[in-house]
This record gives sequence, structure tokens and C-alpha cells, in this order.
Amino acid sequence: MLRTYRHKIDRWADTLDTTRRWLKRERMAPPAEWNSEIGRLLWTASPPLIHPTGRFMVVFSAKSACTNVLIWFLTQLGQAKAARDFHVWPHEYRETVYYFSQLYRDAFRSGLEDFKVIRVIRDPFERAASSFRHVVRFDLADREIGRKVGARSLEQDGLSFSEFLSFLERTNLRTCNLHFSLQHQALEERLGVDYLINVSREDLFERLNQIESELNLMSTSLKDDPWVKELQSHNRPVGECMKGEEVYTTRFTRIAARTGPWPRNEAFLTDEARERIAKLYAKDIDCYLRD
Repeated sequence: MLRTYRHKIDRWADTLDTTRRWLKRERMAPPAEWNSEIGRLLWTASPPLIHPTGRFMVVFSAKSACTNVLIWFLTQLGQAKAARDFHVWPHEYRETVYYFSQLYRDAFRSGLEDFKVIRVIRDPFERAASSFRHVVRFDLADREIGRKVGARSLEQDGLSFSEFLSFLERTNLRTCNLHFSLQHQALEERLGVDYLINVSREDLFERLNQIESELNLMSTSLKDDPWVKELQSHNRPVGECMKGEEVYTTRFTRIAARTGPWPRNEAFLTDEARERIAKLYAKDIDCYLRD
């Protein structure tokens, strides 16, 4: 009897999750009136964050401190508390509430040519290693990876960083999952970038504080913000492991990605790995690492 109830609960949960994902996909379709050149560029896979009264927008990338950036933006917008009350994960509020609010729709239709553009990126090499853990940690692209680098169970057998790069080499990095796609967006060329923040080389919150001063925005101090700290505590598994060339070809499992131990990002970046990443993300490197 208990097994029967559990089966029904599992089926109900699967149905609810499927319905939720369908509704989110339907809502993400842009309104017909936004079918313009700038509208199409703005309504990308990750539409920018637009602050209508502050006259600025934030262009961000997954796996590039985007969660902290979003909390900062919601704080500037005066919606941080509403977002935290809505869900512990701020991107749920961004995708479900903010993008479909009247505030965003009005901002989307306003003239954006004089808006300041803040672009937040991460070193492509470090980001590739971080993306690898994210892919192993979640059922993000298991089937696609299985088709492209060998059919097997990623959850049980794991995946190596070398195999992950092989998967990326067989993937269109402009249209793939945002967690390992190219960071560069055509919107940057259309509107330009006024402030470029590389979170691998700069302190994110210090740079945002500088921008606040220059744009006469509200002054924030988010390094010790409870919400930021809560989410940062889940960023990396406890414990580190392995150094040297073997890290590059060792298969890591989902359990290791979630609970550790796990190597530091730089341990994956052998000479061969860097060479492959440089080819994969040549556009990002050219745009963001010219110096």
C-alpha cells in the first residue's frame, strides 16, 4: 500500500514539474510588439536586467556570478525582499515575475540608447571548469552528452573534463545551454558596454559600489548580506582533492560534484585543456581578455 502511494506521489510530482516547465516556456515567448531589431536582441535566452529610473541595464552570463549580480540589481530596484519572499533562488523571481512585470515591459519599450550598459563576465577558462562541475552536478545535458561522447550513465559512471570539452567541441556554443554557452551577446555590439566587470580578476561588489557612485545609485553593502551568504554556502562542496595531470582525464560522479571532494578549478586547466578552451571560446577571449 505504501509503495502504491509513493508511486502516485512520484507521478504527481513529475506531472507538476512538467506543467511548471511548460508554463515557464510559454511565458518566455516575447510579445508580438517586440518583434524589432532591438527587441530581438534584448529578448535573448537571458534577457538583460533593465532599471528604467536608474537608466542602466545589466547584461550577465550564467556561471559568471550571475546570482550575486541579480541580488544587487533587485536591491537597486527595491524588489529584493519581494524576491526573497517569493523563492530562495532569485532567478525564479527573475524568470517568473520580473520579466513579465509591467515595470519590465515599460522599460523594454523605452528608448534604451542612452542607458548605461553594465556587462559582467568571467574568465572563460575558469568558467569552463565551473561549468563542468555544474553539468556533472545536475541532470543538465546527460542525454546530449551521452549521444555525443558515448552512451552511458553519467550519474553512475561520471564524466571527465576532457570528455566535457569533447562534448563542447561537438556543440553550437551560441545556441546551447546557457551554463556553457558563449558569454558574448550581439546586444553588446549594438548598444556598447560602458562598464565591464570580470569577476575572475575584480571584486564584484567593490566594482558595483564604484558604479553606484558614478551613476548616483543607491549605495549597497552586500558582501555580508544574509541572502548572498546563504547562497554562497552552496557554491562548492566541502573538501578538495587531486592535483596534477590525472585530474583532466579522471571521471567525476554526481555525488562528488554535489558533496565533494572536488578539485579546484585550476586543477582542470592543463596546457591541453587551455588550448582547447581557447579555441572553443575564442570570441569571449577576444572580447574580454585582450589585455
